[in-house]
Amino acid sequence: MPLTTPDSASEIIDRAVADVELALAPVGGKPALKNSWLAALINAVAQRVFDFYIALDRAALEALPDTAVANLERWAAIYAILRTPGTTSSGMIVAQGSTGSAIADGTFLASGDGTRYQTVGSAVIAVTAGPAVSTLTSSAGVATMNFASSHGLVDGVRITVTGTTETQYNVTNVAATVVDTDTITYPISGTPSSPATGSPAASWKIASILVESVDPGVDEDQVFNTALRFESPIVGVDDVARVDEDEIGGGADRETDAALRARLLDRIQNPIAHFSATEIIAVAKGIAGVTRVFVQEITPAVGQVTVYFMRDNDISPIPSGTEVAAVKAALDAIRPATSDTDDVIVLAPTAVPTNFTFTAISPDTASMRTAIEANLDELFSERTEIGVDVTEDSFRSAIFNTVDTETGERLVSFTLSAPAADITISAGEIGTLGTVAFP
Repeated sequence: MPLTTPDSASEIIDRAVADVELALAPVGGKPALKNSWLAALINAVAQRVFDFYIALDRAALEALPDTAVANLERWAAIYAILRTPGTTSSGMIVAQGSTGSAIADGTFLASGDGTRYQTVGSAVIAVTAGPAVSTLTSSAGVATMNFASSHGLVDGVRITVTGTTETQYNVTNVAATVVDTDTITYPISGTPSSPATGSPAASWKIASILVESVDPGVDEDQVFNTALRFESPIVGVDDVARVDEDEIGGGADRETDAALRARLLDRIQNPIAHFSATEIIAVAKGIAGVTRVFVQEITPAVGQVTVYFMRDNDISPIPSGTEVAAVKAALDAIRPATSDTDDVIVLAPTAVPTNFTFTAISPDTASMRTAIEANLDELFSERTEIGVDVTEDSFRSAIFNTVDTETGERLVSFTLSAPAADITISAGEIGTLGTVAFP
């Protein structure tokens, strides 16, 4: 039988007054008379009874795991599920300065938005020889240097180039621009022949040092080339360092009640057998920041399992190598004794970003554009699967079902020039949202 709670204390007061009037009918009492001692007594008791109803209503909610709030963590603990705490972000930065200048352990830096980081360990600025140069070409006063392997540089690193027959390529302490992980450009004078000949080599004076965010949270992550400024100047070290190509990542917010409840209900509704797909998903989601887990059983061979996962709330939803290692370690901890660690394969999916280009939408308002982007983001962050095509019907439906949350208007019509067909996703890949362009 459902618990029926009065909407207000007035309901209880009215009922009490009616009951007292009925009881006093033979003697003619007036319990509703304003300012009477009997009316005051009825009012006070009714208010306390109403408080009891409220407490009883809350207790009923706490008695079930799908509605509990204060007792949510207690319910989860019964099933060995603990709320994932917030985690700090970490990653490498590149600092420049004079050879031999030191950066101490525990040195603080801050980004432009005030996010603070602290160095983990110390480092000394030293001359570093770059990887072998594969090609060196030039065009319009800009030299392009391609290395045989990752260079580990950031924008603005001052490089020294030697060994080319065409001396215009040889420079000292010239700021370079990063094109990708193995290519940089730098300015040169003159018009030397291209490609360069001789034995070109590059070097630079840097210190690479690990930093960790002071506070936990996904907002502490930083992308490649983000500038971080030392809070206190260091003699011989440039004031600004930059995030290297592996980025600062791994930050996660403390798990919300909604996420914890979802894990709890999933555990109740899907009883775990040891090292089943259900247990693998539950353990992987116990790592802060993991949002979706895809278990491919008997893959690539009998006796093996392949696990992909996503971190949809991070700057990049594709896990880093460090984040993959964390999930792998957690799954190895529950791996059956009869299985080899190599049979538990944990991988980051390969992103297949898709750009959306609209030539018309109606109504065309700023809030409608925002709502369309939100619907597309929800599609790609919640409903895409590993190795499964994103159909044209699915993304067009997500767009067409857009409702402007500010005005309540529905999208009437739209014209989409790209994509114009199903988005093809291969094995080990997952569809992600690229840019969204409006007319």
